[in-house]
Amino acid sequence: MSEKQLADVVERNVTPLMKAQGIPGMAVAVIYQGQPHYFTFGKADIAANKPVTPQTLFELGSISKTFTGVLGGDAIARGEISLGDPVTKYWPDLTGKQWQGIRMLDLATYTAGGLPLQVPDEVTDNASLLRFYQNWQPQWKPGTTRLYANSSIGLFGALAVKPSGMNYEQAMTTRVFKPLKLDHTWINVPKAEETHYAWGYRDGKAVHVSPGMLDAEAYGVKTNVQDMASWVMANMAPDALQDTSLKQGITLAQSRYWRVGAMYQGLGWEMLNWPVDAKTVVGGSDNKVALAPLPAREVSPPVPPVKASWVHKTGSTGGFGSYVAFIPEKQLGIVMLANKSYPNPARVEAAYRILDALQ
Repeated sequence: MSEKQLADVVERNVTPLMKAQGIPGMAVAVIYQGQPHYFTFGKADIAANKPVTPQTLFELGSISKTFTGVLGGDAIARGEISLGDPVTKYWPDLTGKQWQGIRMLDLATYTAGGLPLQVPDEVTDNASLLRFYQNWQPQWKPGTTRLYANSSIGLFGALAVKPSGMNYEQAMTTRVFKPLKLDHTWINVPKAEETHYAWGYRDGKAVHVSPGMLDAEAYGVKTNVQDMASWVMANMAPDALQDTSLKQGITLAQSRYWRVGAMYQGLGWEMLNWPVDAKTVVGGSDNKVALAPLPAREVSPPVPPVKASWVHKTGSTGGFGSYVAFIPEKQLGIVMLANKSYPNPARVEAAYRILDALQ
């Protein structure tokens, strides 16, 4: 397929999507035959009439969890942590009885027993964070039910870096961003980069994500479409990487720990067996399913990455909506970054149609 045909496929799907969803700006990357191609649409800043460019920074929201998963995997590869370890090994102050039998794996994969989607707003420091986890009572036995939660994988990320002696941002920067040359990927956007930072739009108002406890770990990454394409390519073909612990970290993040319906839960990443029909992928992305408590069957031992997989993750903040998906076997992938949060099924449907046309 020529560059022009590729552009046509993207345009045919993205332009109507933006119109239907009222999205001001989008940046899309398609990885085709292992090579990235970039397409930008609309405005990064409506008031200043600034267009989206390949350098525009978007908030990833929960796609940040894939970075957390890989960083956790890297810590496992270094022998610093183990998924089978009790959570209390890394936070001895968690003395509540309910924490007995909850493993790092359960935090990383949302199976601790019903940790809530959000860390409550009144939790603003380490003391109130500890109080929140000490007071939390599980609804289910650990390792039986998956309930998607920032408060689960967020805590995993925070505890996974403890043995390194670095804070989360330092560990992520030195162990993941730098080795992969993701030079425009940030947890905190530096002053010098602010001119590239798009505004998100919510109810017509320009917004950026507000700070909160465990935000970096659960939804805090900002990046541009070029770095995001590099991230997809590294995750799609980790064997090409020099860095052994990072290579192993990527492998661990795409391993299959639980089966939940047709979906397999990795560390951050979620996988379905390829080929898969659009209905299965789109249906599973709907919040009615994605945020529901569902029975989880443990895959024991975990199954290493399967090349014939649809590997993906959605992400949203108040003003941004993103999606990334790839099929390692086909060396095909897509990144869709938007400065408005819009329904997951619409993102997944457009991505599926684009990748379907390319394979």
